[in-house]
This record gives sequence, structure tokens and C-alpha cells, in this order.
Amino acid sequence: MASTYTEWKLGMSELDSLIAKTGANILVMRKCDRIAEFETKLLLNPPRNGKIPPELEDYFDRLSANLFGITRDDTRFKFPPNFDSVIEGTEEWWRIQSVADEYENQFVTDYRTDDEAVSTLLVLGVDFRDDRGDPLRCTKLFGRQVTAAVLKIAGRLPEADALGLKSWENKLEKDAQLHLARKGKR
Repeated sequence: MASTYTEWKLGMSELDSLIAKTGANILVMRKCDRIAEFETKLLLNPPRNGKIPPELEDYFDRLSANLFGITRDDTRFKFPPNFDSVIEGTEEWWRIQSVADEYENQFVTDYRTDDEAVSTLLVLGVDFRDDRGDPLRCTKLFGRQVTAAVLKIAGRLPEADALGLKSWENKLEKDAQLHLARKGKR
């Protein structure tokens, strides 16, 4: 973790430069209209202790399913149905717990700060920064879904072209409405 915001921004600009040199395609999440709307909702109802506020849970799950084809809960390790009856500390319990730990350790954004999560996700090809370069409020909320999609555990990434085209389509539609409104006032 960078010790200061300035150091983090410098590190991010170096990472951006490296990405530009390699020509990697980066999915920019802020360009998705629904992310901007969700960011506004999170501004009004901020997450507490990394958990989504109860009043936004349904919205968050629908948005996650729409964007990634999975919810955050879909990325959790699925213990075998009989795990509750396995005696803790036995060889079988340790085997299952070991597999669960190994699985969960793939989701590194759960254990990182927002700035570290942004850096990690950017390396994975997904940019969770706002237009000023600061972390989006939803970064860690979507970290598991992005990781699962990139590592092909579950879900999928949104189509970068579809997001760009949808944003462009929405902009053209708004521009047309504005033009018609101006024309009608004359």
C-alpha cells in the first residue's frame, strides 16, 4: 500500500503508462451508466464495514447479475451439504477447510484497501476509477465478481464494446432530446 495519496497516484500513472505501452484492453467501469447511478446511491447510503446497506441489497444484486451474470454470494465457496455434520478438527474437516481457504484466497480484493483493490483490478483489466482517477465507491463490492469472471470461476465480464456503445447511444439520445427541446422553444 502506498503511504500517501500522492504516492498511490504516481503508482497508478506508472501502471497506466505500462498498460498503454502493452496496448492492453481495459474495461472502464465508470462508463457504464448503471455504475454511475449506483455510485450516486452509495454516496447517499454508504457501505458500512464493507457491507452494502440493506436498502441497496436488491438493487446491488440485480446490477451485479446484469453486469457479471452472478451476484457476490455466487462467488462464495460452496461447502458440501454434509459439512455441518463433519467433526471439526478431523482429517476430512481440514481437507474441506483447506480447499475452502484456497478458493477464498483467490479473491484478494476482499483483504485490500480501496486503492489496493483498484490497482489489483486494473492489473486484471478492469478500471474502477472515477474521472479524477480516484477509486469508485463500488470497487470492493464488485471485486469478487470481477475476479471470478477474470479467473473463469463464474460469471462474465461486461462487454467493453457494449458498454461503450450503450453509453454513446445514451449520449446521442440525450443530445437529440436536448436539440428537440431547444427547437420547440423557438
